[in-house]
Amino acid sequence: MPGLERVAILMSHASRAMGGATRDMILARAMRARGIDARMFRMHPGPQTEREMLLDGSVPGVFCTADNPDDIPHRQTSATLRAEMAAFAPDAVLYKGLGYAVNADVQAVLPASTRIGLVIGGGVKDPLVPRAALVLGEYNEQMQQHFPELFKAKRGLVLPKYIDLEAIGPGRPVPKAEALHDIVNVGAFDKRKNQAALLPFTDRHRVLCIGAGPLLPPIKREHAGNPRLSLPGRLPHPQVFALLRQARIMVHPSTMDGLPRATVEGMACGLPVIALHETVTGGIPPAAGMLVSEAGLPHAVELLLADDALRLRMGRAARRHVQRNHGTKAIEACADEVIRLLSEA
Repeated sequence: MPGLERVAILMSHASRAMGGATRDMILARAMRARGIDARMFRMHPGPQTEREMLLDGSVPGVFCTADNPDDIPHRQTSATLRAEMAAFAPDAVLYKGLGYAVNADVQAVLPASTRIGLVIGGGVKDPLVPRAALVLGEYNEQMQQHFPELFKAKRGLVLPKYIDLEAIGPGRPVPKAEALHDIVNVGAFDKRKNQAALLPFTDRHRVLCIGAGPLLPPIKREHAGNPRLSLPGRLPHPQVFALLRQARIMVHPSTMDGLPRATVEGMACGLPVIALHETVTGGIPPAAGMLVSEAGLPHAVELLLADDALRLRMGRAARRHVQRNHGTKAIEACADEVIRLLSEA
């Protein structure tokens, strides 16, 4: 496409693993299928630059050594990455992750005409925001709140989550009599994920919390012997999906998050999702779940578990929402809009 021949997608958080970047690689693959040379760039802790064809050989990836690998991720930079990006000379760069020093560090070596796109991955602040041509967010309310000018100019797009519906299965809500768990949660056991808010529900309901982290051992010790609390730790995705399909609702009481993929996977499994509206301000439609205050969380949980017809109806709507708005086809459709907006910038 004239004016947009090369696009770099920079994963701002240093890592050699790309399992969490499937959505971004699909976006790059879709751009390449449309005649644009899209490549992935990332810092990693290795001693030298590495090159790899990603996503079954469809997307080139460049991994550059960090100058300060022992520093916190947000402060890491890379002279090698700057050189690689300058040599590639992209017409546009999509920075995945805001608030990382590497973003402004790389942009400083590129021509002023290089277009900038920002992909929200947690934080919403970055020195490059005033220069951005577009922002890719997790849901409209998030962009309207934090990027009002870009959103008003229709330069805010929702970047769908990567969801493998075939691996997840049919996603039919489980009948109450067949459910193994009443409440399920998936996430790392740390302070912000707030699994402690779920423990009081074990007085009446079967609660399953999947994941590992520093707060898991003390919770296990304190609640050892509680027959209504299951803490299996971190599990492979197939096992996670199988357990989600046997639960009645997902509750996500996190106090700091965007739209976690776990909540979208829960909806894909036919689960209504309840989350805190001060944390997740959108992305879970009213037909598919509830966004509530922390004080209102117990009431919402009890209401949904008591009304099985409502729960089943919301679970079916949750699955349909994911089918329409997430997955590979939705990401590819988003790529068309990204190309259009970058070409017009």
